[in-house]
Amino acid sequence: MNNSVQIKTEKGRTSLTSLIEIDAKKSDVWDILKLPGKVDQFHPLIKKSFMTTEAQNGIGAKRHCDLLPMGQMDEIITEWDEGNAFTIKVTGGKMLPPHQFMQGRFELKEMGGDKTKVTFTFSYRLKYGALGRIMDALLIRPQFKQAPPKYVEGLKRYVEARRN
Repeated sequence: MNNSVQIKTEKGRTSLTSLIEIDAKKSDVWDILKLPGKVDQFHPLIKKSFMTTEAQNGIGAKRHCDLLPMGQMDEIITEWDEGNAFTIKVTGGKMLPPHQFMQGRFELKEMGGDKTKVTFTFSYRLKYGALGRIMDALLIRPQFKQAPPKYVEGLKRYVEARRN
């Protein structure tokens, strides 16, 4: 499965989607993803991450990430489908583009034969209307389109290495 990024823009909203097939059971992949505070263990663009709430996952659980090369992001889980999917929304941070909203969504699908298809979609809408859309096309999207493939590739390497 080729891990390119699919880009979709609609009504000022940009969505970047990457798919990857991981040689592991769906439950093994979920065991890693269900601990979002440990994303720094496999995401190459995150220097440090941790949960900022007592809850380690589920709706309302919050996470903080220090980004590479710089910046920070605070997030909250807004959707949680145990064993299958979750959505996490950016609530604040430093060195981020001026956004109206920004979120990531993971979805897992069992493919049989101990293979799992992982879909990660990163969506955002920038502030400033037409100016924001121009800024997105020229500056933000070219930078952001690298993140979803790196995220799922890092997850694949991490999960598969744990199996061996």
